[in-house]
Amino acid sequence: MRVITPAMKLHVRIDEATRADGELVLKGVAGMMPCETRLSPQELRQLIRLVLHPKIFMVLFARSKTE
Repeated sequence: MRVITPAMKLHVRIDEATRADGELVLKGVAGMMPCETRLSPQELRQLIRLVLHPKIFMVLFARSKTE
């Protein structure tokens, strides 16, 4: 995954997904820094709705450019 901001571009790797305090906790590395992202149930439902949109869902079945 890549995060692009006006200041920099970061490659993000998610190594672990757990549940804590009623939230989804994603732990990994952003650039060279360890990071943690927490999603509330409402945020997670919103993300799932966005990803399951037919135009976005097709990305799962697309061939990568390197193949």
